[in-house]
Amino acid sequence: MILKRKIDKMLINWKNNPNKYPLIIRGARQIGKTYSISEFGHNNYKNYIEINFIINPEYKNIFSDGYSPKDVIKNITLINSSLEFVPYKTLIFF
Repeated sequence: MILKRKIDKMLINWKNNPNKYPLIIRGARQIGKTYSISEFGHNNYKNYIEINFIINPEYKNIFSDGYSPKDVIKNITLINSSLEFVPYKTLIFF
């Protein structure tokens, strides 16, 4: 049985907002933030891409050309060309 949490509703509301901005999730350590976002990404998007800068330090410079989605996606693709980015159907979690 999966426990429903406040974050689940918040993430759905964020996804359904047509004027959304990047989302920053803050909170105490070890309470399930990453798990909730991973489950949300897999259940609500065609593509879910998770980039952990500690486990994959080669991604640390993906913002070197700026923060525009186009530049970030270009730099991620230069590192891993097998990732698929479908507009409005891909969630990238850093």
